[in-house]
Amino acid sequence: MSLITFCIPLIASAILISCGDTKTDTPIPDQQKDDAGQQFTQTNSQLDIGSKAPEFTMNDIDGNPLTLSSLKGKVVMIDFWATWCPPCVRSIPEAKAIWNSFKKQDFVLLGISLDKDISVWKKYVKDQNMAWTHVADGQFWDNAAAIQYGVGSIPSVWILDKEGTIVLKDVNPLAEGEKIRSTITELLAKK
Repeated sequence: MSLITFCIPLIASAILISCGDTKTDTPIPDQQKDDAGQQFTQTNSQLDIGSKAPEFTMNDIDGNPLTLSSLKGKVVMIDFWATWCPPCVRSIPEAKAIWNSFKKQDFVLLGISLDKDISVWKKYVKDQNMAWTHVADGQFWDNAAAIQYGVGSIPSVWILDKEGTIVLKDVNPLAEGEKIRSTITELLAKK
């Protein structure tokens, strides 16, 4: 068996497992340029379970700014994803099921897209009938929220309680859908 025959399935498997950062000319997403623009430092070391979720503002699908703090008082599921990411696309039915289960309660599903092409993203969301809240900034892996949260691969789901505290972080909805659902159920049951 040649080396190429052996390596191709391994490479294909790695791509299908998760959409990680594949660019080579910019920093990995959990790093950020310092003022000199040359060195990089970790930005997410404080993002432990029990930490306050970092604030951000990003435009929604209609071009209106949405600030994370405007969602205070609701359980928030943040779903970092992109249309170009096969595992993200495969996780859409799970996101739809979660949305349909909790949408009539104090719950917000916030999709944060890492798409570069905003028009492709908008069309995809509409065509797939993804009726929850969506935001994007068109910056790919340099998405402001993805950098703040230290997202290194997508899909990446984060759950915030009604006070904006991180309760579940960086989980894959394909593998941990039940954990996501039970966490949301517990948080919604709290008064």
